[in-house]
Amino acid sequence: MKQMYWESKTFISLPLLCLLAFVVPGCTVGPDFQTPDISGLMQDEWQETDHDSGRFDNARQPESEWWQQFHDDQLSALINRLGSSSLALAQARERIVEVTARQGVIGADKRLQLAAALGYTHAETGDEAVSMLGLQPGKSLDVYSAGVVAGWELDVWGRTTRLLEAGEEDIRAGYADLQGMMVSLAAELTLAYIEARTVEARLDKLRENIELQRKTLDLAKSRLEAGNGSALEVVRTERLLSTTRSRLPELARSLTVAQNHIKVLLGCSPKERVLYPGALPEVPPLIGVGLPIDLVTRRADIRQAVHRYHGAVARIGAVEAERYPALSLSGTLTLSSDSLGGVLDTDSLIYSLGPGLRFPILTGNRIASNVAVRTSQAEQARLGLEQQIIAALSEVENASVGVVRSQERAAEVTQAEKFAKKSVQLADELYRAGLSDLFQVLDNQQQLVTIQESLLLARQQALSEVVYLYRALGGGWENTLQQQQAETN
Repeated sequence: MKQMYWESKTFISLPLLCLLAFVVPGCTVGPDFQTPDISGLMQDEWQETDHDSGRFDNARQPESEWWQQFHDDQLSALINRLGSSSLALAQARERIVEVTARQGVIGADKRLQLAAALGYTHAETGDEAVSMLGLQPGKSLDVYSAGVVAGWELDVWGRTTRLLEAGEEDIRAGYADLQGMMVSLAAELTLAYIEARTVEARLDKLRENIELQRKTLDLAKSRLEAGNGSALEVVRTERLLSTTRSRLPELARSLTVAQNHIKVLLGCSPKERVLYPGALPEVPPLIGVGLPIDLVTRRADIRQAVHRYHGAVARIGAVEAERYPALSLSGTLTLSSDSLGGVLDTDSLIYSLGPGLRFPILTGNRIASNVAVRTSQAEQARLGLEQQIIAALSEVENASVGVVRSQERAAEVTQAEKFAKKSVQLADELYRAGLSDLFQVLDNQQQLVTIQESLLLARQQALSEVVYLYRALGGGWENTLQQQQAETN
């Protein structure tokens, strides 16, 4: 069914019109946003950090620039560069510019609209024509006009006010999105950096083992030439050495991939060098995690969900306002003449000025349906907020467990490496003394390579779990944002 309106226009004097524009009481319809009660979702303490691990401090807030705890100058320099060079962050800033500009479009509806109008019309009738324009048959007429057209719709029921309120929340959500992206990118860059350092360390260990196996091969060949060894020992040593060497290309490829990932995050060219030799960072000894309720202010995604919920509630009022009469003021001021010079004559003035009322009568249930849509969207946003909070709490709990367990595993593998090194040393001494065969030496060397590989991967996992925890805690954007604002000013 087509929408129908009843319109009424009454022309009154200019003073009364101005008085009407300023004294018409305005109100804002629709529900007002109420901060949701999330106390039922929160807990007093973290469930997985209260055991005697000695790695967490619930009373201390997480470090803002948490990467500084790795004491790695290269990592800190890369993250500081991230804030100004990341293309993803630049896109997020432009989204804020876009949303802010949209506020200007919406706000324009609350202001007087004024347009200039210039026109020229040539009319002519035939000798026997009948013209509805009032021209006599066989006559022609030129009409020149110049004037202005004004319109102003009063925001009596707060429709535009509600839209502006929602727009402000969109802007705040945009800033929260930018902050959340800073957290995510800082964590992703740190993980890529840890990956690169781990691969470098694996390459170094692999080269050490290749050198060790090469010396064993030389010894086996010497014993074969002296008649104390066998060809099988030489062949098995060569096989082990070739197998170990075969891993070099794949690790070199992994290092290139990790370096290129860092470059993508920084928004720089693949040919630019961003990583220089360095060691794998150490895990911070103590991590401040704060309390669960702190996530509401620290986690950008939770703040973003709150702003989106607020905006969704405000948009209910915007569609609710369509149920009520709309009051507008309009006017025209035109100088019209049959000669170009006459346009400048005040005697050719034509003007109209007056208010208009529009009442929705039959809308085919459109307004009610729009209200239902907006109400459902607001409820979805509220449920999304609750889901975001629960997910954030779970991420912190999971990452806390990951930090503890990964460090426990790294400690065990460290012990295993010590024993493996001792085993290689003893097997080599026994072999040189003629008390053991070469196969025992090769078996111990192969186990050492495997354990050292596991240790480096365990250290990488322990470092990564710390990064996951800080990302879950939501820190790392405050100082970065302040630094960018200082650079802009």
